[in-house]
Amino acid sequence: MIKAEKLKTYLKFIFKNKIFLLVFIIFLVHLFLRFYQIDTRSPFGYDQVDNAWASMNIIVNHKFPLLGFQAKGNSGIYIGPIYYYFISIFYFLTNLDPIASGIAAVVTSIFTFLTLFYITRKLFSINVALISVFIYTVGFPSIMFDRIQGPINFIPSISLIIFYSLYNIIIGKPKYLLLLGLALGFSFHVHLSSIYYLFIILLLLPFFPRTKETIINAAISFFVFMLFLVPNIIAFLQNADNVSQGLGYGQTSYHGFHLRRVFQLFNDALIQFEPILAFPILKPLKFILIPLFIFVYLFKSISKEKLLFCYLVILYFLVPWFVFSTYSGEISDYYFSINRFIVLLIISYFFARIWMIKNIIPKIAVLTILMYIAMTNVTSFLSYKDTGLSDRGKTVLQAINQGKQIGFYQGVPESYLYYYFMRQKGIIVYE
Repeated sequence: MIKAEKLKTYLKFIFKNKIFLLVFIIFLVHLFLRFYQIDTRSPFGYDQVDNAWASMNIIVNHKFPLLGFQAKGNSGIYIGPIYYYFISIFYFLTNLDPIASGIAAVVTSIFTFLTLFYITRKLFSINVALISVFIYTVGFPSIMFDRIQGPINFIPSISLIIFYSLYNIIIGKPKYLLLLGLALGFSFHVHLSSIYYLFIILLLLPFFPRTKETIINAAISFFVFMLFLVPNIIAFLQNADNVSQGLGYGQTSYHGFHLRRVFQLFNDALIQFEPILAFPILKPLKFILIPLFIFVYLFKSISKEKLLFCYLVILYFLVPWFVFSTYSGEISDYYFSINRFIVLLIISYFFARIWMIKNIIPKIAVLTILMYIAMTNVTSFLSYKDTGLSDRGKTVLQAINQGKQIGFYQGVPESYLYYYFMRQKGIIVYE
């Protein structure tokens, strides 16, 4: 009798807190997939080595950089230095152990998870939020993106914060201008693609509320944004060559706006759909999902807020597409990462709408598809093999035991590992 009452109490508690428990379970899966074999599966390549040396200089040599990672080799264009200070926290806590790289990546992914869930719930519903974080958690491309430590890990989450801020501003909430200033300023310490946001803001200006509160908040927001640029401005004033080099790179990389180039990049503009539409037979769907989303989203009711939301969604795809149509340099898929979570929201919204159909069959179909996505993606991750931090460390330790020396080479993992292991022995190299 007592056991039956306890079971009833537990079941009542679970039912009452089912949403929290579901999110918590998904979060635990997220942590497992990002932490799993962190020592053997964490990549440690050129970018991670650059971050490691920057952290070492901050912690050991007390050299505090005013510039961050160079956006393109020999371009003279640098992002801000905040990410270097962020990553140095983990190197300080681990006493310069390069495992800090993997730990920092996991911490960043936690921020991303929480941001995605919170904003998706605010923009849509709890069902869309649950589906979006589930797909994000188990997706093989998402897992790999999160585990490769670098400032670009912040692109999707910061982009979503800017999206959320802009949407609230254009529907009449100017207080979100401060959040916009913070996120926009930080974005220039993450990746050069932050330039997109300036064009998006420009195209949204006609919809900003014309009130005194907007002017005050805009002034504060601009001041906050400029604070983030202060280190770069000081660095460029100290070294005018960087300015001329950056301007030179911009001139040589800009080839003007041509429709032919626009059509060439049409497929790239929608490339963030491909990781979710993993099967070749599904990939053509990326060309119709945005207009289909707008149609379904507006089908039952049309309002100013909904129309502005759709306009913002369109800008998040059009602006990167058109901006990079004027660029003649090499393009990587993460240059379009600002709409990665917009893609996820669109697909999660479709799943949620199907789930809401009052019939058991659609619900079974949604659950089956989501479970299949989880099974195939997690299996792909668990079977994935690559040269990780542990393998590189074993190679360097073997060289040290054989009495070999490893010289300093920019961006070479073995150089930093040699420095770290020798430091552990009390021997400082590369002075």
